[in-house]
Order: sequence, then structure tokens, then C-alpha cells
Amino acid sequence: MKKILIVDDEEDILDFLSYNLKKEGFSVITATNGSDGVKLAKKHIPNLIILDVMMPEVTGIEACEEIRSISSLDNSLILFL
Repeated sequence: MKKILIVDDEEDILDFLSYNLKKEGFSVITATNGSDGVKLAKKHIPNLIILDVMMPEVTGIEACEEIRSISSLDNSLILFL
């Protein structure tokens, strides 16, 4: 089963995307901030990471830079919202 990590500070967006992706058969992991997103990416090694660009503290761009520095996540695709 393909794993997708969604990182967004808005619960409505997380709920909407999670519901629809789970309905299509994906395993979905969510985080509400960039730093938790990086931790969960390291732990779960998702196939796809969907990042919100504008988040407080650690932005999606900063999270992306950190994720790209982790060799175990080299094959994870990243998509920005």
C-alpha cells in the first residue's frame, strides 16, 4: 500500500485530503506542522509528501529542505499545496 504524508496547519484541509486519499486505498499519515512532518517522514518513509507552503514556525519550504537532506527519503516525492 502506498503511503502519503500530508503536512498542513489547517485541520479542514488535512481532513478533506485524508478522507479522499484513504477512500482511494492509500495509507495516510498527517502532521500539523513542518517539524512534526519531518519526524513522521523519517519514521514512515512515505511514497509521497504533500506540504503546505505557508505554515508557522517551520514552513513547507524549510521542511522540504530538511527532508531532501535525509538519504532514506530520496525516493519520496514532494508536492506543495
